[in-house]
Amino acid sequence: MRNIVFIVVDTLRADRLGCYGHDRPTSPALDELAAGSTTYDALWSASNFTAPAFTSIFTGLTPDRHGVFDFGARIGSSAIHRAFEAAGVRTGGVVTFRFFRRLLGEVWGEMEAITDGRSFNYDKNSPRAVSERAEEWLDAHGRDGPFCLFLHYDAPHMPYRLPSEYESLFDTVDPGDVDPDALQMLFPQGEDRIHGQAGGHVLRMFEWIEQVSRGRRRLRDETVDWMRDKYDASVRYNDDQIARVLDRLDRLGLREDTVVGVFSDHGEELLEHGFLGHGGIHLYEELIRTVGIVHDPRGGAERVASPRSHVGILPTLMARAGVPLPPELAALDFAARPDDDDVFCAGEFKVALRRGHRKWIAARPSRHVPAVKRLRHWGKMAWLRELGHEHYDLADDPGELVNRATASSRRELRQALRRAAVSPPLAPVASGTSRDLDDAEREDLEKFLRDMGYMK
Repeated sequence: MRNIVFIVVDTLRADRLGCYGHDRPTSPALDELAAGSTTYDALWSASNFTAPAFTSIFTGLTPDRHGVFDFGARIGSSAIHRAFEAAGVRTGGVVTFRFFRRLLGEVWGEMEAITDGRSFNYDKNSPRAVSERAEEWLDAHGRDGPFCLFLHYDAPHMPYRLPSEYESLFDTVDPGDVDPDALQMLFPQGEDRIHGQAGGHVLRMFEWIEQVSRGRRRLRDETVDWMRDKYDASVRYNDDQIARVLDRLDRLGLREDTVVGVFSDHGEELLEHGFLGHGGIHLYEELIRTVGIVHDPRGGAERVASPRSHVGILPTLMARAGVPLPPELAALDFAARPDDDDVFCAGEFKVALRRGHRKWIAARPSRHVPAVKRLRHWGKMAWLRELGHEHYDLADDPGELVNRATASSRRELRQALRRAAVSPPLAPVASGTSRDLDDAEREDLEKFLRDMGYMK
């Protein structure tokens, strides 16, 4: 068996990397890695925000199966981790935020959060701290037998915290032409450490993002360009830190015996469809198409155009490394999936299906979301006019600008969802299932609907 280094970059869009066609030098290290790797051009996140996406990666289960749709829920076991244990593979992890230890601790094991003393929430030095600790971990354990080291980076996540050498790396807009509130919310360079506690900067930032996404704040074109410049600078910062880890593998003589995978948990909306951020209503490609690079030192370069799902990430890496897999996990290996496979993405609000170059999106609040919240979702989608069915041909319309929905396409989606609903799960469903409303919840919901104008 060989080793695995498994990297996930939070909020990283595939289309902002050179190996996926971006025209800026945002990713020299990843471009070089991809040149000798299998690169997946249509790898979909299982969801559009962190908790369900990571749970799917670490369990091989779709969100509909594991039921984790918030950071308060978690699943207690994983066939993936059991396979690692049975094979005698040491698992380790270095993550940015402490909540990963709760979310994934029972399905992964050893994991250090750099926020436990090494750094603080949204610190501009967090990516450097992750690489520093990864180098220490490899120095200590890299020669002790087969291992799988998981690394989580977060530089592209808002707010953008950039060391001085990256602050203006790709700037095309004078700061004086940028909306002052955007500067304050998204690029608070005056603070090295930005805490996320209630009432702090991060809470205000998310409130501001919600106002932008609901159309209550309009951003000038110059501000949107500036925001994309900062995003790209953050991607380059993160790429340089990944390069450190790859270099340490070389220095330790481990690269030729290590499978390296680089992915993202989801992307980010930068107002292509009117919204900003992630984890909201939309399931467009800028949000759910993710990075997927698998470097097998015994393989070669390949581009895979057919859709694949996050649930197959770890089984694919394990298969390349020679870790024995039970049949249900072996079936998730990207190499074992048919080119016309149905791939799903499920958010709290909607579900998306991809089959080849065709894509469907439909309003479908998750059954794992509590009933009162689910009904709130319906009200919010109705207010934002987001209840319609969508159907796109990504070959002709990669920007998802022309909705081709018909009665026939709706039937196709319903049939695919019915087939998926009866497929056998790999493990029991986790916590977070729906329930009936009690009197207080129903009263609260009715007040909300009245406030929104849906009840008299």
